[in-house]
Amino acid sequence: MTVFSHDAFMAEWRSVRSPDGSKITQREYDLVMAAISGKWEPASPATQRIELPWIAEARRLIGQREIPGPRHNSWIAKGWARLGAGWFNDDETPWCGFFVAHCLDAAGQPYPGKGAFARAREWASWGKASPPRYGCIAVFGRQGGGHVGFAVGESASNLYILGGNQSNAVNIMPIAKSRLLATRWPAGLPLSTVPLPPMNGGVISRNEA
Repeated sequence: MTVFSHDAFMAEWRSVRSPDGSKITQREYDLVMAAISGKWEPASPATQRIELPWIAEARRLIGQREIPGPRHNSWIAKGWARLGAGWFNDDETPWCGFFVAHCLDAAGQPYPGKGAFARAREWASWGKASPPRYGCIAVFGRQGGGHVGFAVGESASNLYILGGNQSNAVNIMPIAKSRLLATRWPAGLPLSTVPLPPMNGGVISRNEA
């Protein structure tokens, strides 16, 4: 019988690379270590929430970013073709719509076809209208184009958006409500009644080009 070696296991696990070539993050490592040591405390039943599948996928991708220079993030560059827009093959084309389409597709939900998902404003007529609710698709205007992402929080004047191509990465950023064009929901699902949780702080995004 092989004897389990904790140190060997953790050394091997720490060296694992994700499909895009990046190593497991320090936070992921710390969470596993906390769980093994018994210091991790699961959320209480009162605070647990079943996450929307497209938001779970979006959160999993936080930290994905463009690669400066001639190289490209393969997750973005190769993902265009998988979603039906193979005429793009880089991470420099504005990819906020790609990110939203990827997350919805991973959750088994439709997205604008024939490459239309790449145009952020196209999402303003996708699905069905929804009040601003947790996990809804939020579409914003900006000079020369638009931006799209998932609403996950709000303050008095901003929506907090979990999106791609925000400072060239997947993250959560506040965007002014005054720029909001539409909030949408998958057509085949009942509208959510979960309100946006209050959030504050962060540097307000003014242009996601």
